Amino acid sequence: MGKKDKKRKRSSSSDSSSSSSSSSSSSSDKKKKKKKQKDKKDNKDKKDTKKNDQEEKRIKKLEKEANKQEKKERKRLQLEEEARKKAEEENIIKAQLEAEELAKLQVKEAKEEKKRKEKERLAKLKAELDKAEEERQLKDKEREKQRADAWVAKMNAEAQAKADAKQKAIEEEAERKKAAEEAAAERKALFRTKSQIMAEEEEKRRKEKAAKQQEEYGCAIAGGFDKGDYVLSVNNMSVNGEIIVKKGTRGVVRGPSETDPDNRVSVAFEKREQAGYAQINVVHFEIKLTDPPPEKDAVVAGVIDQLVRRDSKSKQVVNDIND
Repeated sequence: MGKKDKKRKRSSSSDSSSSSSSSSSSSSDKKKKKKKQKDKKDNKDKKDTKKNDQEEKRIKKLEKEANKQEKKERKRLQLEEEARKKAEEENIIKAQLEAEELAKLQVKEAKEEKKRKEKERLAKLKAELDKAEEERQLKDKEREKQRADAWVAKMNAEAQAKADAKQKAIEEEAERKKAAEEAAAERKALFRTKSQIMAEEEEKRRKEKAAKQQEEYGCAIAGGFDKGDYVLSVNNMSVNGEIIVKKGTRGVVRGPSETDPDNRVSVAFEKREQAGYAQINVVHFEIKLTDPPPEKDAVVAGVIDQLVRRDSKSKQVVNDIND
């Protein structure tokens, strides 16, 4: 575009020179005017040239930017195409993998289902076998129980027969022994002495007395004593080093001791050295039988007996009266 302007300028300058040489007769104003027009035209041409140059630069810049943008767009499209292809390939691979996984999963589920069914079949078979075994064991136990019951019944019958035979033998032996004892007793009775008869009577009385005491007190009085027997203290009786009953003091048996009925006897002594109840529990070998005292007036005896059952002061009075 600049070359055309230069050619145009050259042509215009040549034209102006030719016209100026041919029209030398023109006036100077016309020349000035033409020159002015020429200068104006030249300035305009320069401006146009400059404008054209700027336009060319702008166009080149736009073309360059367009090319650059086109390259970017092509590259973007290429990248998008590559990404699309890659995504498609990945989707295909993923689909293949999913299909493979699905196939594997289906195979695995099929195996598990087969295994489950096999387990169920085995469990059912085991349950049936267990039930059959349990029934068999129950039948075996029942048969064993029947055999055991039969054996026990047989052994019991044999034991009962033996026991009956033994009991019968014992009874027969007891009867023979009893008959022999009765015969011996009859023979012995024919030849008993007076002392033997008295001893037998004494033993009989002792047994009757023990039975009576057992019925009254729940036990026999220790030492063979009886309620109401008069006794004497064999030795001095002490408590905490102090004599409470002297040797030879008379007393009356009241019954067995409540605290130690097997060894001790409750005795109401006629006199006690220290203040307190004269009825004390003594060991049966600390006393001995004696004759009853001379008979007293019944009224006086009753008063003394009542006083014996009262407090220690009354007992001291009784002791003074007895003295």
